Amino acid sequence: MDDDLMSKKNIIGIPAGVMLSKGTRRYYINEADVRGITKAGGVPVMIPSEATADIDYYVRTCDGFFFTGGPDVLPTFYGEEPHAKMGFSDIQRDRLELSLAKEALTAGKKMLGICRGMQVINVALGGTLYQDLESEYDSKHNHLIKHFQAAPSAEPTHYVAIKSGTRLNKLYGSNWLVNSRHHQAVKETAKGLKVTATAGDGVIEGLESENNDQIFAVQWHPEMLVATDEKMQMIFDEFMK
Repeated sequence: MDDDLMSKKNIIGIPAGVMLSKGTRRYYINEADVRGITKAGGVPVMIPSEATADIDYYVRTCDGFFFTGGPDVLPTFYGEEPHAKMGFSDIQRDRLELSLAKEALTAGKKMLGICRGMQVINVALGGTLYQDLESEYDSKHNHLIKHFQAAPSAEPTHYVAIKSGTRLNKLYGSNWLVNSRHHQAVKETAKGLKVTATAGDGVIEGLESENNDQIFAVQWHPEMLVATDEKMQMIFDEFMK
């Protein structure tokens, strides 16, 4: 039999966002997110937020899941009331993604999280978030840096310190220059996760599983940054291994 027919590509489920276009609500996935998965050899499959009843099917069908950037996670999902400076949220998307992450964890499926996606995974596993860094984050040693950059998304604006012995460290060494487009961040890290990278002010920039390679997540946007830093594709390649 032909080797190409014998080979199997990994199917990666990507929960979709919802946008209003000309009065119509439309599901979407950013082109850069899809490109990161396909370039790494995966087959992306969109999961609409109305598919909560079909989560079991997606967990059985997909080899892994990619949780992308997007709106704020509704704080009621981690036991808090909404802060005055909390941004837009989508409760239907939250419900789908949080349930999907929990079931994927139980099923042993690999997960990649970027920006909001890292926050979703953390909340799904029992962690909490800063709803607004400028209002809530108390840096004991350094002033809070700018985490929602004004520069173009493909340009890096701050460094992250990467911890030794982590998957990120194997890819990028002890520090790397990244982009930044968030006003929320991980506060209490969920059980089973460990911090892999931090910004200069201590804000958490990376998470991964403590005892296996099931979860791999970063706070920045490698799918955008790859336009100016080709090595950002390695995050997708590492996830697809």
